[in-house]
Amino acid sequence: MKHSVCVVTGTRAEFGLLQPLLNRLNNDKKIELRLVVTGSHLSKEFGDTQNEIEQAGFLPHARIPVLTEEDSKVGMAKATAKALSAFTDYFADNRPRLLIILGDRYEIFAAAVAAAILGIPIAHIHGGETTEGAIDEFLRHSITKMSYLHFTACEEYRRRVIQLGEAPERVFNVGALGIENILHLPLLTLSELQENIGFGLDDAPYCMVTFHPVTLEENTIEEQICELIRAMDLFPEMKFIITKANADAGGRTINRIWDEEAKKHTNWHVVPSLGVRRYLTALKYAKMIIGNSSSGITEAPAMHIPTVNIGDRQKGRMLTDSIICCSPQKDSIAAAMEKALSPAFKVIVENTKCPYGDGNTSEKIYKEVCQFISCNITSIKKSFYDIHFEG
Repeated sequence: MKHSVCVVTGTRAEFGLLQPLLNRLNNDKKIELRLVVTGSHLSKEFGDTQNEIEQAGFLPHARIPVLTEEDSKVGMAKATAKALSAFTDYFADNRPRLLIILGDRYEIFAAAVAAAILGIPIAHIHGGETTEGAIDEFLRHSITKMSYLHFTACEEYRRRVIQLGEAPERVFNVGALGIENILHLPLLTLSELQENIGFGLDDAPYCMVTFHPVTLEENTIEEQICELIRAMDLFPEMKFIITKANADAGGRTINRIWDEEAKKHTNWHVVPSLGVRRYLTALKYAKMIIGNSSSGITEAPAMHIPTVNIGDRQKGRMLTDSIICCSPQKDSIAAAMEKALSPAFKVIVENTKCPYGDGNTSEKIYKEVCQFISCNITSIKKSFYDIHFEG
């Protein structure tokens, strides 16, 4: 008898992180992997990245469209409601032994709510982190409280999950899946990459750029992206590979500006998605990564690439010495870019130590998932774990 394990993915970045774990689950003859594809994967506007999932050899068990046409927080709330209804229907008809989810997005939150109410155990990856500039902050901690198993990226984040009342024996420091991809995924050469994306990269240095909406701020999106563009224009000798924003409130606004400005910039290459292999290859040869993506916090330091981290979206995360934080103003961004290019900072970057594990994350998660299944735990009842503070 096979045990059904459901995994939900809603974004290109999330699927890239999950892929090593999905491969392990898919290769286990005792497990029936049910991959549910939702969110921006199903939107042509955001790259239609469901194709990347199929090209990787995974046949989705279900496709659940949730996006609305509204580029606003109202649209996000409506998409969450739509997702909650759809996931409730799906889980009612397809009840898995375990649901595995990663991160903190609203569609993942909706899947967690539906599963928790229906009594389906949840395993949550990347809990305990903080992102003070985004709604992801409270969605992530809410998902933690609905989950039974917890897989964190470092010991500090493990302690935070325990601080939220989760029993230590159910919280595992396994490292980050992104580090595993860096260490084990075969990458392209620079010439292969430029041929693959149709953009010359061997005639000038280049930077990676990803800028997402800061969803806990009001009416700052256009101003911030324009300030970033003004800073980029101060480096005319540099090329830029720009990956578009995700499907949060304001994401369409950012992507519209990128598309409009790209017509004026021959040194830009704007894409909805690169996929994990091309993205990591591009990052490997880049001078730096600029923006507010979590890949600048996790993957870039592990690859010894400088990060210019703009604004508050990632505020609260554990930061390495290779990360330069700056405000979302032209002069601050440009100064951070200059620092990232300096010989002195290159030495710091080369000596940066990554705190996110040894590259065996999917093996550790898979082991605990198999252990959970073998124990035949069906109840999600759990006691609140109290920490006894002194004084």
